[in-house]
Amino acid sequence: MKRWRLILDPPMEGVENMAVDEAILGLFGSLAAEGLAPVPTLRLYSWKRPTISIGYTQKSRLFRCLKNPLPVVRRLTGGRAVLHTKEITYSVVASTEDPLFASGIGAAYSVISSAIVGALKGLGIEASLSRKEDGEGSSNKEACFHAPSRYEVIAGGGKLAGSAQRRFKGVFLQHGSILFDVDEELNAELFGRDVVDSMNWVKRLAPAIDIDVLRRLLVLSMAEELSAEFKESTLTPPEKLLAERLAREKYTDLDWNDNMPLSETLV
Repeated sequence: MKRWRLILDPPMEGVENMAVDEAILGLFGSLAAEGLAPVPTLRLYSWKRPTISIGYTQKSRLFRCLKNPLPVVRRLTGGRAVLHTKEITYSVVASTEDPLFASGIGAAYSVISSAIVGALKGLGIEASLSRKEDGEGSSNKEACFHAPSRYEVIAGGGKLAGSAQRRFKGVFLQHGSILFDVDEELNAELFGRDVVDSMNWVKRLAPAIDIDVLRRLLVLSMAEELSAEFKESTLTPPEKLLAERLAREKYTDLDWNDNMPLSETLV
């Protein structure tokens, strides 16, 4: 069993959530570059209010002309736009040299998504991994949940969890949304009714389940799939300082959120 850190965060603003993920990634990468062996992290979190996150290469202006504008934050990872409301969001920061993840992005997607499938099956939900290529059959390239990519989680004919990953030297960040419940009208306003028809969520498939039960099962399933021994913890002081700076100087910056970055290095 390998030692992992588990962070269970309360609901936060979108800029804070993205800043914390990047801070964990950045400090892990710094320690790895120094020849040390930082502890990988699983973080589970949620959102204080409905928020749109867009992929690294998307244009935010597509989502700033709503009748009731929502906060928009650009992710460090790729993929397409997600409306974050009633969900469990996860992030994994680990070494690209770890045997579980060394075979590339697909290997990491497969093992992490398999853990999500295991948690859902623990609720009696028959979930599986999509075998489609990225967005195959999708006509709306702006919405993450319009169609599953390879190794994303599907259940009851719809996409239930979407993920995105980005790799830097020696380290990667994968984070994603596991839909517990869905604001159907708001998703339809943002992305069109056909997107809602392509989604599925836990409360539809298992109405009696509490989100805390799903969270506990997710941790247990992640431990099994990752061969991890989790120790619950919080951010280190350097991570906290970096997260506060990133939230203040980067993720609230309209230049970052509205203009597609040309290149990016870890802070």
